[in-house]
Amino acid sequence: MADKIYIPHRYGSYVYETKESKWEIDYMLISKRCVNECVVDDVLYSHDRVMNTLRAYDPNQKSWRVVEGVEELLARTICSDWSYTVRYGGNLALLFRRPGEIWCAEISLERRLGGEIWGKVEWCDQVLTGNFKVMKSLSVMV
Repeated sequence: MADKIYIPHRYGSYVYETKESKWEIDYMLISKRCVNECVVDDVLYSHDRVMNTLRAYDPNQKSWRVVEGVEELLARTICSDWSYTVRYGGNLALLFRRPGEIWCAEISLERRLGGEIWGKVEWCDQVLTGNFKVMKSLSVMV
């Protein structure tokens, strides 16, 4: 993110500044436990299943924010036992499991004054039926 390399660690995230060839520690990044995260436009996104929020970490402001406007979608993920965020073009895709089904939602993102981030669900639908588990999600550009 922001031309830096982030290496998460439980005591602080190590950040390598590529232009200046120096190391920093970012303690705020690890203040929220995130798994299956992705980066869109230099912002880290993660679905916090415990709090059922979509979180965004801005490395320039070194702060976490809750993405607004996606509450109705997140209500559909409550019974999900896993979720993944994936970069999908310039948008965010949220993959989640419901009993016997895998769902995907595309979320467009908008940064507003004051640093707020709002999401708009472009579409949400079931993409697979069966008892599947996603092992890893990747964003591929061809």
